[in-house]
Amino acid sequence: MRVLLISANTLPASPSGPAYVAGALLQAGHDVAVYESLFAVDLAAELSAALALFQPEVVGISIRLVHGDIQDATAPFGTRYVDLRPRVKEIVEIVRRKSDALIVLGGPGFNYYAHDWLDYLDVGYGIRGEGEEAFPEFLERMVQERALVTMPGCVFRTNGSFPAAPPCPVEDLNHLALPAYGLFDMAQYAARNITPAIFTKRGCAFNCIYCPYSKLEGKRYRLKSPERVLDEIRHVLKHTPGNRVMICDNSFNVPRYHAEALCRAFAAAPFGFQWGTGDIRPGRVTVDFCRLLQDSGCFYANLSVESASDAMLLRMKRGYTVRQVRAALESLSRSGVPFGASLMFGAPGETPATIAETLAVLADYEIPLGVWVTVGIYLWTDYQDVVAEARQAGLLNNGDGSSLFDGPVYLSPDLPRPYLVDLVAALRARPGYTVQVNRADLFARQVPA
Repeated sequence: MRVLLISANTLPASPSGPAYVAGALLQAGHDVAVYESLFAVDLAAELSAALALFQPEVVGISIRLVHGDIQDATAPFGTRYVDLRPRVKEIVEIVRRKSDALIVLGGPGFNYYAHDWLDYLDVGYGIRGEGEEAFPEFLERMVQERALVTMPGCVFRTNGSFPAAPPCPVEDLNHLALPAYGLFDMAQYAARNITPAIFTKRGCAFNCIYCPYSKLEGKRYRLKSPERVLDEIRHVLKHTPGNRVMICDNSFNVPRYHAEALCRAFAAAPFGFQWGTGDIRPGRVTVDFCRLLQDSGCFYANLSVESASDAMLLRMKRGYTVRQVRAALESLSRSGVPFGASLMFGAPGETPATIAETLAVLADYEIPLGVWVTVGIYLWTDYQDVVAEARQAGLLNNGDGSSLFDGPVYLSPDLPRPYLVDLVAALRARPGYTVQVNRADLFARQVPA
């Protein structure tokens, strides 16, 4: 079957999800092509040409995000909100005009709003959860005219309702197909400093109130072997002009033994490469562990601090203490690993005092790659405990009382608006600090003139 995968993303990111699904489809014997909308100059003309050339029978549209925020010095609070839904709708409309192919939705941005997306786009089918096994099975059931209603992860429209079967996690990650980065123009990503990404595990054992992954992927870790991860890296580097790869795991250093085994394998690899991770979790980040990072070629590590207030760490259910945050910062500072840190302000219970505690801790350290501060928490799924808290407190609205699909943001009511205005300005003036105010458009309307 001829399958065109469209990456509907419009914010800079590696196409890791579509690459893995494309690899699985190729392994299942399908003819696969890809289209990346991120680089589109004339979306209608370019996508129409791709459809005419490939003549797909099925078009899979990967939706990475529903809403986004980008740095823009001319926007309120230096952050411009972007509603990504119209772009996906434009892609669907082009496909409908130029092709009779069946449209199937998927991707992380689809997982949390499956019914909303099917309704918004008037599309019949989508797949929630891990797509490497589910999408090939979906196509097999179509060919064999077998029932889709029981297929794990499948969501579809029928008579105004949206029947769905729960997703089924992939148990054996070692035998998944390699990501098909060879189908993508990796030089275009490299030109925009976008590094190809892989994952080494799924699952999350933690209960952070703003994150849904432990409920989506399960608390039990499913791990790839170091040998399999090296095979993926070698494969990816064949198709990219650089020698770097990002590992897009949640909390790279958990489980600790898995991270250490990967670092040792990387250090002993018979080919040269560098790797990075956007999520090192404070807790047991020792001098010895940082030495492993350095020896294995880690060119970038982000320490996901989020808060350095013990009260807030407990409230956010982060599972570590300020003492452990300091130990991690000290160990990284003594290493040769280039690292940054991230903070998240505005969770339930946040006050000016807890923010001051956090900033005082970080002020004691030099963080070479800077500090990324996010203000406000997107409410995107009932799998986030913060959504339940917002509902109970009567705070779940984004200015017009609409649904999660419309991008509401939680911001602690204990943070006065004038204080937040001054905080954002002060943080933006700090060397090395970048501030993202989620839904700055709503925030600006709520701040008194």
